[in-house]
Amino acid sequence: MTTDHVPDTGGSAETTASLDLPGKYASLTGQRLLVTGAAGFIGGALLRQLAAYQLDVVGTVWREEEADALRREGFRCEVLDLLSDDPFDAYVQDIDIVFHVAAMFQETEYDEATYMKANRDGALKLCKAAAEAGVARFVHCSTVGVHGDVKELPCKETTAFNPMDQYHRTKLAGEIAIFDFARTLPEDGMIVTANRPAMVYGPGDMRMLKLFQRILSGKFMMIGNGKVMAHLGHIDDQVDSFLDCAVAPRANVHLEAFNIASDEPIHLGTLVDLIADQGGVARPRGRVPVAPVWLAGLICEILWLPFKARPPIFRRRVGFFTHNRAFDLTKARERLDYASKVDNPSGIAQTIAWYRDKGLV
Repeated sequence: MTTDHVPDTGGSAETTASLDLPGKYASLTGQRLLVTGAAGFIGGALLRQLAAYQLDVVGTVWREEEADALRREGFRCEVLDLLSDDPFDAYVQDIDIVFHVAAMFQETEYDEATYMKANRDGALKLCKAAAEAGVARFVHCSTVGVHGDVKELPCKETTAFNPMDQYHRTKLAGEIAIFDFARTLPEDGMIVTANRPAMVYGPGDMRMLKLFQRILSGKFMMIGNGKVMAHLGHIDDQVDSFLDCAVAPRANVHLEAFNIASDEPIHLGTLVDLIADQGGVARPRGRVPVAPVWLAGLICEILWLPFKARPPIFRRRVGFFTHNRAFDLTKARERLDYASKVDNPSGIAQTIAWYRDKGLV
């Protein structure tokens, strides 16, 4: 139930060519794995990587046409609607590990109550069904956005919550509800972990496409002063972090949340310059103030809501230019044995190459 659908892809974590399973993930062999949100960027990359490792994996998507597309690629796929009132039991029967990535995201035509039904109630219902079915692990994809505009830099998992919009508020509500339920399970019951991705990007990503397009076409204008912190998370690192959550000892991960990102945080202005440099274009210099753009986003959301259509600009996108994001990855390194492998220049170069190969920039 994400809107960042994965087009026909190739390379990086999206490859379907057979790969050797790294030794640290050997325990996944023989396990039955479920990936929800398999039509999205993150869920799709995870599904493809698990399949490339020749593991036993099935995906779920929101719509039948998405399932058909993945089936044509050779994946096993089912339709799971987090808004449905039907039981979710059938999806988790005989499953050993659930990677719950599906969420309502950037669906601006829906109100917060609908978001809550998907991102809290639907996620909790799936978690309960998994526990009842005897699933061994439930890895829940949350978001670093539960910390919102971070006031403590770098942000730790214990930093105060500060969700800024309906997506982040409902994702936080879902994470809390799942952990509250998991505390009621037996000591040897299902292991429950929350993985909080940062600003995930890389080959296959469509959410940051407009940013890359405007920079590489020379049409980009910075909203604000560009001094806020940005922390990218490359898709390859993000996929690895899910697998790290799935194999780490219970004592390290049960009822624990982990912030996940790549390389080091940088100023947003530096990120823009990196994209320009890696793309071989001049660095943009234009700036516009935040307030009028934010107000335009609010007005567009109000006007477009009755038509259940996505507005051309919305406040969450403006938040990209105003919210600080910088994360301390110490906990993930120590408890998950997580290590970022992709630095910012390399990841940005890969992303530009993929966009250009697909004729998107």
